[in-house]
Amino acid sequence: MSAAGREYLTAMLDVLVYENVLVAWRRMPLGGYMIVSHEGEEIRLTAQQAEMWARGAFAVYLALVDQRRIRPRIPGDTTPN
Repeated sequence: MSAAGREYLTAMLDVLVYENVLVAWRRMPLGGYMIVSHEGEEIRLTAQQAEMWARGAFAVYLALVDQRRIRPRIPGDTTPN
C-alpha cells in the first residue's frame, strides 16, 4: 500500500472512531491493522482487508447520514437536522 493509501485509510478509520462507528483501531506489525468493535471484538486484518472493510463501513455510515438516520458529529457542523 502506498503512503497516500495508508494516509487515506488512516483518515477513514479515524473518522469512523470519531463518529462512534468503531471503538478503536491500530496498526499491527507487518502492515496489518486491528479494529476494535463495540462488542469488544478485535478484528485483525491485512492492509488490503482493512481498506476494503473501512470503505464498506464508511459507505454505510455515509448512507445513514444521507438518510438522516444519524447525524454526524463533525466539528463546526451547524447544519440543522
